[in-house]
Amino acid sequence: MPVRCPHCGREAPDGHYCAYCGAPLHAAAPADTRGAAARRRDAYAANPREHVYHPAIISTFFPHLNPSSTHLARWVLLGAALVIFLVGLGRVVPVAYVVAALLIPALYLLYFYDAEIYEDEPLPVLGATFAAGAVLGAGMSLYFAPLILRLYRPAFQPRSEYVLLTGVGLPLLALLLMVLGPLALFLFRRRFDEVLDGLAFGVASALGFAAAQSIVYTWLLITGPVIRTGNPLSWALPTIRISILMPLLDAATAGLICAALWAWRRPAEGGEVGWLAWPPAAVLVAALGQVIPNVASDLFGGEIRDLIWYAIVLVILILFVRHVLHHSLIARAHALGHGGTLRCPHCGREAPDLPFCPHCGLALRSAAKRERRPAAPEEPANA
Repeated sequence: MPVRCPHCGREAPDGHYCAYCGAPLHAAAPADTRGAAARRRDAYAANPREHVYHPAIISTFFPHLNPSSTHLARWVLLGAALVIFLVGLGRVVPVAYVVAALLIPALYLLYFYDAEIYEDEPLPVLGATFAAGAVLGAGMSLYFAPLILRLYRPAFQPRSEYVLLTGVGLPLLALLLMVLGPLALFLFRRRFDEVLDGLAFGVASALGFAAAQSIVYTWLLITGPVIRTGNPLSWALPTIRISILMPLLDAATAGLICAALWAWRRPAEGGEVGWLAWPPAAVLVAALGQVIPNVASDLFGGEIRDLIWYAIVLVILILFVRHVLHHSLIARAHALGHGGTLRCPHCGREAPDLPFCPHCGLALRSAAKRERRPAAPEEPANA
């Protein structure tokens, strides 16, 4: 039977969560009820089994996946990272970099297809995101590679010109180029108006950009010997940074900006989304996220220290992205629009066409679009 939500005051289906605002139904409402649901920090709107501020890569960058697919993607990513590390440890560096360049982008394109993010416009969407990012990434890398090599002096303290170029100028230029394709969709394909669409477009463009950069760098390595000499760890550790940390950092910065843009475009219905979803603030955080690890790597570099710099900044950016997604999914919650019921991909129970699953609290807009369709009515058993 219906239960009155103590937070939004509406009659909601009985369950653990309000199907309208996402707040816990049986928790006392605080004095300030406007943002009560948004403070549901123990149940992330795109994956209620996780805390909002849990630095999980898969549920952050692949939020449409159901629990079984999330588990599979996590193992695929870990297994591929191990293979890349072992190939790098064998000092077959170009092979490791080629595999690294294709790992996360290939995984994300499969996710892009599985979640039906592009709906019925695959070519315009993929062209404006992944392909545009790849073309711009390759162009920037080819243009600036000779200048970087000319300024690089590994035996001495890095020159200020080198640090300004590789630590500040190029990361900021890369960030600008990574969001150009998604901006075209933002301006000219307004049908994609969900905050998770913005995240997906920003991440896809960034991964295309990062893949192209890695391939260009691999081409420069191939001009030398295929098997490198020296300490194996000195080649294996940078491979992990280039294959995992740098693409994810690019994805986090571009995805944060695009998610904030999409969140800003749709008016809030269930509360405010916070300062981080204000586009200028997201741009500032993303810019710092690009500059800080690159400058730290130039000034205080080393195989292990580089991993630490990038990992710390990546974790912080993931938490920022999750903050924007969680609050936006709740503050901009609205029904799917088919008026029926569906099988919740997170808990497997039947849920009404309302913003949240009353049983597990999943924001149903975070389900893959193929899983949002109304459930087929059960056929009566044969007599």
